[in-house]
Amino acid sequence: MTPSKIKLDICRPARAVVVGAGISGLSAAIALRRAGWHVQVLEKSQFKNEIGAAITITPNATLVLDRWGFDMEKAKAVPNQQKLMFMAGSTTVLQHEEYEDLPRTFGHGVWSLHRVDLHRGLRELATCAASDFGKGSKEQTQIMRGPPVDIQLGTQAVGLDCERGAVKLIDGRTVQADLVIVADGAHVSLIASREAIPLNSRAKDCQSRLIADFTGQPSTLKCTGRSVYRWLISMKDIMADPILNSLYTSNRPGFISWLNTHNDIFWVTYQCRRGEVLNVAVVHPTQPGEGDEDHWHCPVSQDQVLSTLANFHPSLQQMVKMANEDGIKVHRLYKRDVLTSFVRGKTAIIGDAAHLMMPTHAAGAGTAIESAAALEILFRGVYAGDEATVGSRLRLFDKLRVPRCNLTMLLSNAGPAGLRVPGVEEEVRKFYSGPLPDRMEKPYSRPFMELLFKHDEFLAAEQLLAEDQQKKDGKDKH
Repeated sequence: MTPSKIKLDICRPARAVVVGAGISGLSAAIALRRAGWHVQVLEKSQFKNEIGAAITITPNATLVLDRWGFDMEKAKAVPNQQKLMFMAGSTTVLQHEEYEDLPRTFGHGVWSLHRVDLHRGLRELATCAASDFGKGSKEQTQIMRGPPVDIQLGTQAVGLDCERGAVKLIDGRTVQADLVIVADGAHVSLIASREAIPLNSRAKDCQSRLIADFTGQPSTLKCTGRSVYRWLISMKDIMADPILNSLYTSNRPGFISWLNTHNDIFWVTYQCRRGEVLNVAVVHPTQPGEGDEDHWHCPVSQDQVLSTLANFHPSLQQMVKMANEDGIKVHRLYKRDVLTSFVRGKTAIIGDAAHLMMPTHAAGAGTAIESAAALEILFRGVYAGDEATVGSRLRLFDKLRVPRCNLTMLLSNAGPAGLRVPGVEEEVRKFYSGPLPDRMEKPYSRPFMELLFKHDEFLAAEQLLAEDQQKKDGKDKH
């Protein structure tokens, strides 16, 4: 690029295209908007069928949301302060871990939110008027305030040219930008190979080649043999049951769970929407027919759920019958091979598209929000057409995120056994060189919290960017 061209483009803000308007995509859009970019989001859906389930946001991600001015009160978030575990047929406590002090220890708390409420809050941050953008957030002087994010609903991406920064749409059009962020999740972008997953006609309609285009390889998405039943219950119904009433009123909000070691079933509940709704998730061995019709929204009968949970306490079985009008849904859990890079050409991938996780550490969304924080820091002051700087900043993004994301994914996918699973620590060490907890530590023990939750991605990105600039300055002097 000639000097005159660079000078001309300094007057024109850089433009980014984000594929996917879920938690990862909206977070990336907010971050790049805060960095001063013009951002367009391409979303296949019409936002008419958002997933009715809850989600946990840990301190490493709460830090980011707090800095952005995300309104936890408006989102009806519930503080998550403890973990209680029981055996399947009992109400006697098997394990009790308190983390009421996490806000004091880490500076930010753990929150439980309905996914729809989290999504709505992120969408408002992305699309609010420029005059409102940044209100209530910390360190406002660093916000560059790009224009409101342009979310294009009903717009499906079907192809990707990473080097050109071009996204092909299903209607034949091509959208090109200075930077492309692929954030369309596992249930769309990774389902690209019949060899990896049997697909019926409905699943094939969701098929996308974005990750295959990114890696140059067929999808490596694989079934784990595990699925999740999920449903919501009104807390009024919970309180009408004497045993459940005692359980939920005598304890602080947080994870209350049951374990069936014989059948390898883990049942966890936590509250959202100001404590008015209970989220229920049951991780279990996949049963025949579960999840065939739709990756996220496959319905399942109460009878089948009760059959799977036959060894659980009768009051817990009553929870199955309390499911709200949306009923009980089931989705399969998947794993994928570890990626050694999240960038290529003018393109980066984040969220489930980059690192698909089991729910062991409630880390999937939080890790994606961390990645968005890195984008905000690394892409400030980048102008349209400056391909060299975009490439340089993407390499820094990779240097930051590959160790952190792969560490978290590998630990989460190892399940409750964690580092005791043969080969996991060795695989982690291919990407991450920092300290690790003792192999005998449990997933939600304090050492794991220190590792996963006590992390400031803003600070990490600022430090890496400063180091990179010092190296460049040193070369210039010579």
